[in-house]
Amino acid sequence: MASIASIEQLILHPRTRTQLEQFLTHPTHALMLTGPIGVGLGTIARTIGHQLAGANVIYVAPTLHNKQKTTIINADDIAELGSIVRNHRDNVLVIIIDGADCAVSGVFERMLKLIEEPVPKVYYIFTAHSLQNIPATIMSRSALIKALLPTEADCAVLYSELDSTVASQVKFMANRRPALIKRLTSDDNFFASESSSMQVAKEFMQNAVSRRMEIIDALPGKESATSLCHDLAQLVISLASAGRLKNSQKVASQLLLLSETADRLTNNGNLRLQLTNLAINFGA
Repeated sequence: MASIASIEQLILHPRTRTQLEQFLTHPTHALMLTGPIGVGLGTIARTIGHQLAGANVIYVAPTLHNKQKTTIINADDIAELGSIVRNHRDNVLVIIIDGADCAVSGVFERMLKLIEEPVPKVYYIFTAHSLQNIPATIMSRSALIKALLPTEADCAVLYSELDSTVASQVKFMANRRPALIKRLTSDDNFFASESSSMQVAKEFMQNAVSRRMEIIDALPGKESATSLCHDLAQLVISLASAGRLKNSQKVASQLLLLSETADRLTNNGNLRLQLTNLAINFGA
């Protein structure tokens, strides 16, 4: 990922930009960045880190580990941070832990030990889409900035060179999420894959339970099931924003069901049971 020189170059909601500028003026020992998937938390964290410390930035993110067979942050990923911090001397150092909510049990205790004993000129930036996965002990020691979705006007520059048909598709799929917009417009294979996934979600939404069960049976695994939940949520939000879903109580109920289903799938809930429940109750 190419580094970005300054906050001014990021596509941000005005309120988020103001909060980030205030943080850069008076940085705290630890910062927790949160926001919806695709808003660009990793890019924001890297930009802040480089503005504070130049090249003195350590970046940790979830990776695929053979032992756990999943993409996480485990103890090995942060094992050396303690000695690095203890031996740190003069220059400002920023440690970014991107996707902190993907850490496994035991890692949070190590993170807490790092931030509860502040070292001068060492700053920590955490990112997390799901704050419920972050222990209160870490939250209480971190400043919190919620990255809001930018406005349509803020995102306009990202569509300026696109064909109108493609721009319309990207707007619908990305819904003001800059990181997702950039990936959709720069990676043809990803665009095709996301378009196909969104079509499956539309078919799920528009059909009866019997057809929904057929769609579920065709899903290859947990990752695709979780993606279906996210795509359905995107559809509901987009249609509600366009005024095509009038029942606000039903919209809220659908989004809650999708959120709970995605969380249970992420936490290794029974795949068939969760998706069957979704198929039956989504339109209720």
